[in-house]
Amino acid sequence: MLIGSSSSYAYGSMLERHRVVIEKHEVQLALGEHAPSKLRAVSLTDFHFDPLYETDYINECVRQANALNPDVVLLTGDYISNTSDRMNDLAEALGGLRAKVGIYASLGNHDFWDDPLRVRKALISKGVEVLMNEHTRVVCGDGELIIAGLNSVWSGRPNWDRVASGLKANERALVLVHEPDFADQLAYDERAVMQFSGHTHGGQVRLPLLGALRLPSFGKNYEAGFYDVKKLKLHVNRGIGTVHYHVRFFCPPEIACFDISNTDIA
Repeated sequence: MLIGSSSSYAYGSMLERHRVVIEKHEVQLALGEHAPSKLRAVSLTDFHFDPLYETDYINECVRQANALNPDVVLLTGDYISNTSDRMNDLAEALGGLRAKVGIYASLGNHDFWDDPLRVRKALISKGVEVLMNEHTRVVCGDGELIIAGLNSVWSGRPNWDRVASGLKANERALVLVHEPDFADQLAYDERAVMQFSGHTHGGQVRLPLLGALRLPSFGKNYEAGFYDVKKLKLHVNRGIGTVHYHVRFFCPPEIACFDISNTDIA
């Protein structure tokens, strides 16, 4: 039993933790008649760059994301774990991301627990637009895309009412919010058409039949993958990094790629 446990730990820590998987999805969304007819979005989340500082691994994830040729890249928080001291190093690596339209980010609970302004400043310096209870409008293909970002539920006071005050009743937004369980609140407003989240790491360690052994606060209702929460589409990304125990088991890191079609345009 000890040998088996040791072997499983070695696999989870040395192999699966860096065996990033690209998950491709075709998604149909009612984005509104003025939104693009189609677009490709790539999401990455939960880098937890310290204390391991695995720059080579992050660079490889950036390379794989770029190879997908996205229109937009969406980052949904927890760039750090305990300290933002090396945030500039992570931002340097993430500065290598390329997208036709732009790179957009929200912050996670770990970012707020240390120094959210420092994290935000580092990302902005490398061309990432960080959305903190706000939205942006960008020209994407043949239409206008609205992307909103909310602060962390756990530690950053998300304010959807503030974001939504700038949206018309017939407009629809893609929403970045670190913790997936916020979908239960967001689903009541049809202007939020899809929520992109991380936070759970998919449980990080999963066992057959049992599933995730541990899930964080505000990430207990939705573990990983796609969910329909009323009319809201929710995707929970398993993330790039690890926290607490640097192990993944039956839960590889993820880069998610979405080919989105706008059903409001014939």
